Amino acid sequence: MTDRLNTRRTILTALLVLIAALFSAASAYSADTFTVTSAAGMDVTMLDQNGAVSFTITNTSPAGGKSIYQIEFTLDPAKYTASAATTAPSGWCVDTVNPAAGKVKFGLIDPSNGKCDKNPNGSQIPPNGGSLTFTIVLTPASAASDTATDTLSDVQVKSPGGFSLQGALPTWTRRSLEAVLAATPASTGVGGTITLTMLVTNRSTATQTSIGSTPAPPAPSSGIVTGTGGPFYGSSSLDGGHDSLTSVITVGSTAEFPSSGTVQIENEKVCYTGKTATTLTGGTRGCVATTAASHSSGAVVYSLDQFSLAAGEGRTIIWTYSADSTGSVYFTARATNGAGSARSMSLSSNTVVIGNFTASIAVAPSSVVSGQSVTVAMTASNNGSSALVNIVPSLTPCAGGATEALTTGPLPSGVSSVAGGASAVFQWTYSITGSAGSVYCFTGSATADGPVTTNGASSNSGAVSSYSASVSPSEIASGTAPQTFTWTVNNGGGCSIEQVEIAIPTQGGPSWVYQSASASSPAGWSATYKAGTPPKIQFKDPSKSILIAPGGSGVFSITFSSTEAVTSDKDVSFPVTVKESKTGGVCNGGLESSVETHVTVTASALTLSHSPAGPVSADGSSSYTLTATLTSGGNPLSGKTLSFATTNGTLDPSTAVTDANGQAAVTLTAPSSTTDTTAAVTATYINTDKADTVSFTGWTGANLQYWGALNPVTVSCGTSYPFTMNVRNTSTSQSMSLTSASYFAFNDSSSGGTSVFQAYLDSPATVNPSTTMSLTFGSPTGAGGGGGVSVPSGFVEGTYQPSQNPTPPPQSGLYLTNGIATSYYRTVTDSVTVSGGCGAVNVNVIEWTETR
Repeated sequence: MTDRLNTRRTILTALLVLIAALFSAASAYSADTFTVTSAAGMDVTMLDQNGAVSFTITNTSPAGGKSIYQIEFTLDPAKYTASAATTAPSGWCVDTVNPAAGKVKFGLIDPSNGKCDKNPNGSQIPPNGGSLTFTIVLTPASAASDTATDTLSDVQVKSPGGFSLQGALPTWTRRSLEAVLAATPASTGVGGTITLTMLVTNRSTATQTSIGSTPAPPAPSSGIVTGTGGPFYGSSSLDGGHDSLTSVITVGSTAEFPSSGTVQIENEKVCYTGKTATTLTGGTRGCVATTAASHSSGAVVYSLDQFSLAAGEGRTIIWTYSADSTGSVYFTARATNGAGSARSMSLSSNTVVIGNFTASIAVAPSSVVSGQSVTVAMTASNNGSSALVNIVPSLTPCAGGATEALTTGPLPSGVSSVAGGASAVFQWTYSITGSAGSVYCFTGSATADGPVTTNGASSNSGAVSSYSASVSPSEIASGTAPQTFTWTVNNGGGCSIEQVEIAIPTQGGPSWVYQSASASSPAGWSATYKAGTPPKIQFKDPSKSILIAPGGSGVFSITFSSTEAVTSDKDVSFPVTVKESKTGGVCNGGLESSVETHVTVTASALTLSHSPAGPVSADGSSSYTLTATLTSGGNPLSGKTLSFATTNGTLDPSTAVTDANGQAAVTLTAPSSTTDTTAAVTATYINTDKADTVSFTGWTGANLQYWGALNPVTVSCGTSYPFTMNVRNTSTSQSMSLTSASYFAFNDSSSGGTSVFQAYLDSPATVNPSTTMSLTFGSPTGAGGGGGVSVPSGFVEGTYQPSQNPTPPPQSGLYLTNGIATSYYRTVTDSVTVSGGCGAVNVNVIEWTETR
């Protein structure tokens, strides 16, 4: 009886333990929780097709709990359209993007078959505080003003057993205004002027009034600059010189000016009561406690009156700053309406380097597949007043995970002379290898004789990707049609690509119209239009035999019979989705990956041309004039600051202001090269840019270049002088014997004068290869003998650069000849200042843009 009772007690105890264990397991299961958080201050811009929100999923289950292997985010589809350009963290994949339902689902990559699944692979989010951040690319809908309470509709995570949400879902702000900040030039000397332009676009559904910035003016990142002007709410330029009395101000265009208001020209304010298309009428000169003054043609005219923006409209605000000391600076601000109910995201401008000798480095493209090449360009700028000679660059890859192998460069290996205000460019090519996600970047500097050294410059960073895609053109003017775009898709993954889909943008409504049967693809592939949200062009290899193999690429094109018309610059997204092959090894899952490509549609249009037609000699001295023309709706935009860059040669200057015809011109001086070469010059205005390519013929003969040491650099009219300077023969094999018919000259024609100073070489001289020699020009005639030459008493006072002039008169620069078959002109990149109470200064010829 006792044994039976004990047995019953033992069974009962076991049952109680089992029940307790079951309750304990249920309790542990109920404790499996997660949280969703976002960064403080997260915001997006209405109608931004490249908008993105990021969320961190934290597994708050206790130790021993469940891991998370699948996550589904749900957005309000009335407010947000999820994009196929969404990508997943490493080890994860995008399982589904359903814009109509607002759902984006992430899963794990199954390494056994490449599928987007739930197979454990080490990338699950573990319990006890494991976390991972997911970014969703989307397009926010428009509203009448900022909305600060947007949130997720739902988040679901999966694991064996399920999860519950711990805490509230995060919120973020949808911004009404879009803004871009651009600072020019990219480098300047101490005492120079920095122009900061903010392009503000109203992405809301309502008109926004009293547009400005906060802070006002935008805040510099360093105290090395001081605000000197602005805010200016529009700009143009004077068409012709104006005295201090005229009441009608003639400009390139009055489109950015109200019907009455106040403008500023240099230090004078003018109050006006009316306007025509090109004039401001009823002007009161020297109003608002300023003094009436004369102004040269081309001087910038700024509007001082705030503007309103209708839905979709864009305008610019401009500030100026003085560069007070050396260093680097950028600017931060938000655009805002007067009530503060409509703002932009906080944004930063590009960085401006301040110093007499500066360097900047850029690497492109910023995304490659392993084995592709990148181009690294260093711009060395002479922001001082005297020429720099013998500029030599140095470049070093920085630690980033990728391996950078030098292929070519630097090209050129050095530059003989760079004038004050000019810049030279050096270029390298590197092959990039590494795993997906590894980073590449570069640091470097340049030196010149003196010795002097630039700042240590760092490039932008790039990353190795499994897949990359680029689109050409990447920019079009508003409403350009028909327009063909070409995509190059590179396969850097381990599987072949069997399908490529390119999404057609829908935010422009019916503006983007696919031209039927216009798509083209690699031979053997098909192209099919797929309706949907968004519609897509699907390219595929029906035979599965002409795949894009790892390391290969494919070219795809689409023509649109119409494109979007905009009143302000707009970045349009074209997501590219690649699908891996389903054949072979781990590639049988057909995994899809998305790559983002963008086309900027600009309200303004830019053209760039060069003169002469070329080619010109690559002798380090011959030059092209590059002329940019900026228009909007076919009308010239005047008073706008353009930036210029080149891949070869020397630019002078690197920025210029458009005149009444919307034109701005710079000079490109040839590099020194014994082989034929080219240069691609780019003109840029905020988001708008245009490139032009010029050609140079290799120079194989003796090549004498100005090498500094001009003396004197200050002279008085009516006084006799000899001039000395250094020249260097950059040829490594051929000498040049100069006769006394060689001369040095400069003139005052740029100031409206007619005087010329011309001095011949004192005595013949032979300049051997790779040799620097000091020459003296002090002879009145080509017979030599020296003695000095008098500066004409009527010479207009001013500062002059003796630039080469192949078609004198008037004479200018260095004319170097051996008296037989070889002769050429060279620019002396230092300047001569003439003073001493001689000819009157003609102030109308001093360009405001050169002296501000």
